[in-house]
Amino acid sequence: MTEKDVDAMETSEQESTAAAVAEPDETGETDERLVADVEQDDFDWKKPPVFDIAHKEDCVCEVKVTIPAENVMAVLDNVYNEMNDGVQVPGFRRGKAPRKLLEKRLGKYAHSSAIEQLTDAAAKRLVLESGLRPVSTAEVTGLEDKEQLNDQEDLVYTITFEVPGTCALADLAEIELERPEYEVSEEALESSINNIRTRFGRFEPLEDGVAEEGDQVVIDFKGTIDGEAFEGGSAEGYPYILGSKRFDENMEAAMVGKKAGDTATAEVVFADDYAAAEVAGKTAQFEISINEIKRRVLPELNDEFAKKAGHESMEVMRETTRKRLAETADEEIGHLLEEQVMQKLVDASTFVLPKGQIQKFIDAERASILERMRQQHISAEDMEREEENIREASEKQGLFSLKAMYVIDALSEQEKIEIVEQDFDDYARQFVQGDNAEQLEAFRAYFQSDDMRSSTEHRILYSKTLKAAIAKCKIKVVSPEELSKKEAEADTDDAAKEENNDA
Repeated sequence: MTEKDVDAMETSEQESTAAAVAEPDETGETDERLVADVEQDDFDWKKPPVFDIAHKEDCVCEVKVTIPAENVMAVLDNVYNEMNDGVQVPGFRRGKAPRKLLEKRLGKYAHSSAIEQLTDAAAKRLVLESGLRPVSTAEVTGLEDKEQLNDQEDLVYTITFEVPGTCALADLAEIELERPEYEVSEEALESSINNIRTRFGRFEPLEDGVAEEGDQVVIDFKGTIDGEAFEGGSAEGYPYILGSKRFDENMEAAMVGKKAGDTATAEVVFADDYAAAEVAGKTAQFEISINEIKRRVLPELNDEFAKKAGHESMEVMRETTRKRLAETADEEIGHLLEEQVMQKLVDASTFVLPKGQIQKFIDAERASILERMRQQHISAEDMEREEENIREASEKQGLFSLKAMYVIDALSEQEKIEIVEQDFDDYARQFVQGDNAEQLEAFRAYFQSDDMRSSTEHRILYSKTLKAAIAKCKIKVVSPEELSKKEAEADTDDAAKEENNDA
């Protein structure tokens, strides 16, 4: 450290010590000094600090911290010794500057550094001793004016923070879930096979006839705005499948019913928030030439087609497809039951939640909603008009997400859910096509990588926990029609409640 550094330390404005200890970072995350995993207290305490812990309102803890003067003196001595070794004070050899001179020139910095070391060490010891697990940034009082320490006096201050809430789970045996009955119908089977058949179809030129939905038309088109062409508004020999909805509906409608060699015109109004700003909010006229029409020709439903699709015969293909549809239905029903049990547990359980944590989840949900709206090119003006709905949705979903987190924590502990290596195999297998061992190993390695392991464990824990809960609930089998009717009635009730609230 040079003389220039010394001068900079003297003249730079120091943030207040209280702010340094209490201020959250830009992301609003919890103070790491209070929540970091602490295995041991490696601070050299001359005399251990004293913690007077008081539980205030729900989920709020207030701790009066007393750090004995012996520690204040020892830390200040260390700080000044380190400064003396590292600072070149004019007129003195390195390490030989008088303590009084250092105190005069660098006292403010030294005392601020000492306070930070002491409060950090005390916070870690508090977590280790008390087992408290703060979920918010600590609010510190008593250090606001501590620019100077008295090494003959104890350092006393108070920290206030939120601790995790509680969840008293509802009795699983009292919860009834509705499982829709499902059997693969012949209609569903034929529809699925026809979808496969469509993928194996080929387009062949239509010699006579008009363009229909599903046909491929090869077109030239040119768009103008106020008589002027615009970038991206024209193409030649462009293949387009009618009904794919990649073009504006007016353009599609203009081509349906036309023959090869015909022309068509269409008017297209670009939305105000259209991605290409130069045409947003404007009206374009398109001239379209139908050069060629192709119609999809489907393969015959026979063993030859089945073999092309990867099956030994048409019979095997039908059975394999039926099994796949049943497995897909079981998976969807499983997700439906998971949603039901979570909703019922959130509704019937009792929670005591930290206010700050509630707000954090609401803020996160609001940010997510706004981001989705931006991705959908919704204008700032429309967002502002939807502010009340955004606020209500953020509060509702944010609170639900927080309660769901507490439900999973309490339920996984109650049911003694553990994650084993086999769970990663089972999870990875969902993404593997067939019995591809190499692909399975690749997915397994990916989900167990440092970047993905934590989030994968969370998803596995969530699923295993809810499956364990479902196994202990009462299950009522209902027809899909009955379930749809009840869902519609629930939606109607929710809408009525919202209208009453608005009134």
